[in-house]
Amino acid sequence: MKIRPDSRHRFARNIIAASLMASTLPAFAAGVVISQVYGGGGNSGATLKNDFVELFNADVSPVSLAGWSVQYASATGTTWQVSALANVMLQPGQYYLVQEAAGTGGTASLPTPDATGTILMSATNGKVALVNSTTALSGANPFGGASVVDLVGFGTTPNGYETANTGVALSNTTAALRAANGCTDSNNNRTDFTTGSPAPRNTATSFNVCGGGTPANAPIITACPASSLAVGEAGSVLLSASDTDSRVNAASLAANAPAGFTLGTLTAANADGEAATVALNVASSVAAGNYAVAVNFANDEAQTASCTVNVSISGTTPIHAIQGSGATSPLVGQQVTTQGVVTKVMNSGFFMQDETPDSDPTTSEGIYVYTGSAPTVQLGQRVRVAATVTEYAVGTGAGAVTNPLTELTSPAVSVLASGISIAPTTIAFPETVEGDLEHYEGMLVHIEGPLTVGQNYFLGRYGQLTVSADGRLEKPTNRYPAGSAEALAMADDNARRRILLDDGSSLQNVNPTPYMAADNTVRAGDSIDGLTGVIDYGLATSTTSGLSDYRLQPTEARWPASMSSTTSPPSLTARTPKA
Repeated sequence: MKIRPDSRHRFARNIIAASLMASTLPAFAAGVVISQVYGGGGNSGATLKNDFVELFNADVSPVSLAGWSVQYASATGTTWQVSALANVMLQPGQYYLVQEAAGTGGTASLPTPDATGTILMSATNGKVALVNSTTALSGANPFGGASVVDLVGFGTTPNGYETANTGVALSNTTAALRAANGCTDSNNNRTDFTTGSPAPRNTATSFNVCGGGTPANAPIITACPASSLAVGEAGSVLLSASDTDSRVNAASLAANAPAGFTLGTLTAANADGEAATVALNVASSVAAGNYAVAVNFANDEAQTASCTVNVSISGTTPIHAIQGSGATSPLVGQQVTTQGVVTKVMNSGFFMQDETPDSDPTTSEGIYVYTGSAPTVQLGQRVRVAATVTEYAVGTGAGAVTNPLTELTSPAVSVLASGISIAPTTIAFPETVEGDLEHYEGMLVHIEGPLTVGQNYFLGRYGQLTVSADGRLEKPTNRYPAGSAEALAMADDNARRRILLDDGSSLQNVNPTPYMAADNTVRAGDSIDGLTGVIDYGLATSTTSGLSDYRLQPTEARWPASMSSTTSPPSLTARTPKA
């Protein structure tokens, strides 16, 4: 006869069964965890070129990674290196890939990373932490710290971990992988991780919702960058919005949008998770100021999201206002924003010129922007430059101190457009008054020829010739007593007829030597049929205390023609020697 169990027996049996079942179920992760670690990227035998850390949202709700970081320390180290994460809303079941340093080997790149760092991780043993700030951790084992979201000690020697390290050293071909594709988390690295081939996953990888549950309806994520424009300049800002489980299909300006701002045609998302894009257009009539423009997005599930685009319209200072009408700028030492078209690129800066000159012939429309190294701008680009106005004396001589070169230094350069040409201004030469070329400093000009070569002593070293209008220059004391009114007048005439022809570079001993004629020479008396270039100021000698003068940095190649056999040397007036 069988004995039928009473209710007390049935209750005890159920409790025991439930306990046995619970002990065999995996511990599901909650929140964002480190799901994969690989440090052998680019090492010998590795296929992948980079180290990486993979994250995974094991929760049922989205989690923002804004302000978070992945941090790494050596197996027994106490110093942590930081890789900041992007401002991303990580959806339930979504992976996130952080690319770290590359080795010299490997044949395959990672999938498109969601964040990029430069940490060179160990291929065998180390510590990786997920932190809800970008402040570097300290100490060997930060487990339990208020900012530590997750911690993995991979290998056999790490002294920082959750409960225990993974217990297996990795290699150039193996990674530490969290069980159940990231869903297992018992706060014990030893039981939560296995070793296997690296398999990096990013935010574009198919979602893996833990437990097969249905995640909450994902929100619309917007990307609305700030922008800055110069007053009078039209422009646009590209905005985007996406939703991992729906399609963004509408965009509109808020009702209180300021005048002059409009939206272009929306390119709607064609699939869930795809980005919709639209341009916020800014009219050239918008006055200087700071504007906060609200834009609304909607999707095919009637969800909405808004973002604010901060647009700064800055007033610009025309180049002629920076140059002023004198030898020095009235704005020296001030921070200015200006714009112009690049007319000449040098090896440590560039010249640019205003497209809209003023009516004052005494103010230059061009200026030199000193970058300190090879500039990245190109000829014909319209650029906006924010910089400090500086006066640079090319030497210590009287001329250099009196006529410093107006420059823009420590520049922040933005390229606005390309393919723009500036016509050279044909100027009167010789100067009417010595120093008239100051009115064209930094400008693209044309000087009618012929111009005659005088000094060629510095051609080989500096790529520089001295040329003059109306024939060769003559030393005044060949004709007149030193210091006499006639000698001084002739010296002034020489100065007004003279200009230096440079080679557009500050380098010395360039090869080949510029301006060589067909017979591989340049002689005093050779002529040049006009010059086009930018007016500059520089030394005429090899010493900083020596003579300095206005010079031309050429934009068109012009070669001296050999002196005609009919050219006569300057005539000399016979003088009686004095004892």
